[in-house]
Amino acid sequence: AHAERRPPLGGELPSPINPPSGCRFRTRCPRAEDRCAQSEPKMQKVDLGHYVACHFPLEQTTTKVALQTARES
Repeated sequence: AHAERRPPLGGELPSPINPPSGCRFRTRCPRAEDRCAQSEPKMQKVDLGHYVACHFPLEQTTTKVALQTARES
């Protein structure tokens, strides 16, 4: 199986010395909303051996599963 190719992320790289408030990746995330600037997301398990720190992990996982299912049909 070939590795999935994703387009490069745009936006500003977060500073490791002075990270942005809330989610440190919000400056590059196309799904970022106001709450991403207000609070840091907690690490959560979304699948076996797969953990994420995102306010929208289930939406992303659901989309990925739906795409995989559609490809297999």
